[in-house]
Amino acid sequence: MNRPLHASRLYWDQRDLTELLALDADGQHRYRSHACELDADGRVHGGQLIAQALWAAAQSAGGYSPSMLQSTFLHDADPRGAVEYSVEVLQDDRCLSNRHVYAVQGTGLVLSANASFRQPSAASGRVHHLDRQMPVPEALPTLAELAVMDPQSGEGMRLRMIDHPVLDVRPIPLPLQCEWPAEHGETAFWVRLKHALPGEGCLHHAALAYMSDCRLARWSVPSAMATQASPHCRVSNLNHTLWFHSPAIDANDWLLFLSDPVLSLSGRNLVNTRIYQRYGRLVASRVQDLWVEAATE
Repeated sequence: MNRPLHASRLYWDQRDLTELLALDADGQHRYRSHACELDADGRVHGGQLIAQALWAAAQSAGGYSPSMLQSTFLHDADPRGAVEYSVEVLQDDRCLSNRHVYAVQGTGLVLSANASFRQPSAASGRVHHLDRQMPVPEALPTLAELAVMDPQSGEGMRLRMIDHPVLDVRPIPLPLQCEWPAEHGETAFWVRLKHALPGEGCLHHAALAYMSDCRLARWSVPSAMATQASPHCRVSNLNHTLWFHSPAIDANDWLLFLSDPVLSLSGRNLVNTRIYQRYGRLVASRVQDLWVEAATE
């Protein structure tokens, strides 16, 4: 089924993230994707959509730094066609820029996003730091090593997260999360890009947006929810919001994702995540509205 796509120029080889995020100008405030990434269900990956939406919005933001991205997923995007991003200018003043982005495929709206940008300021506000000790990423096994060490859990990882060459992911095992009770359902993992990005504009903010919804959402599903659904449950991201707390984000270095499932009800799952740079500075926050359902046999 996927062979024609894999053989075409649309298929991304999961190596250079800039190739995936790149957009072709298609008129004033209009952009078109020319590559795509598949998710486990054969759709265009949500991480690609929100990262490209932010990148498209930033093109007219005059060098301002991203401060917020709120995205609503409306329909699945077909990987066999390009996604068109239309940017609407909502506000421009001396401090703030606001944009609305519509991601369209054919005649269908697949994503609606609001993006805010601010003027970088030398006067920074309060800096928040991680309040606990976490294992360093180099001391933790990779996903491939975990699958070898524990075949049973490795099978679960293969069901929830396909191997991803562009990312190095190091989950922190619950026994090592000794600072909080495991039954609360918190999850933690380190993530970094395997291939370095240049420091161009808000490219690293877009890379963080990509990381924040690139199959990693499945690690944030509480174990109780996954059990209620099935080992083969499908996790869909309905709403996805990112707040950027720093104008300087380095996606080439390790980022720590600490997720706390706030509420689970009838398949709906609200997950709050704090994202830290390697040395403990809080650089972003994420809130996701996830839908968990059992996959049909």
